[in-house]
Amino acid sequence: MKYTIVLLAFLMFSYSSFSQNEVSDLKPGDVLIISKDSNTPFQYLYFPKPNFIIKRGSIANYKGLNGMRVQIEAISDESVARLIPLNGKKFFNIFSYVNADLKSALNNKELKQLNSGQKS
Repeated sequence: MKYTIVLLAFLMFSYSSFSQNEVSDLKPGDVLIISKDSNTPFQYLYFPKPNFIIKRGSIANYKGLNGMRVQIEAISDESVARLIPLNGKKFFNIFSYVNADLKSALNNKELKQLNSGQKS
């Protein structure tokens, strides 16, 4: 009995220390980083389909978005956020914002939260 209580307490504390930041911690104005290594479309960042990007005169290069810093402009009640780039440019030189499912994108590592020490 003693061992099961110790095991349950250990599991509770380890879960809380390794859990992902919740969407409730994020607010408009927070900075995130897009992380994508391959050139496949994003699953939880809602960019237009590649044929619409090409039709508007740009190249659908998703790998070029890797490392881009974005700012949360607004968050709806369903954890869908509007993201704008911080470098002053547009996504694919066309789109000024993109919508994203924050919870799923953070869990699948399409977005990373910027640490407070990296805000320079």
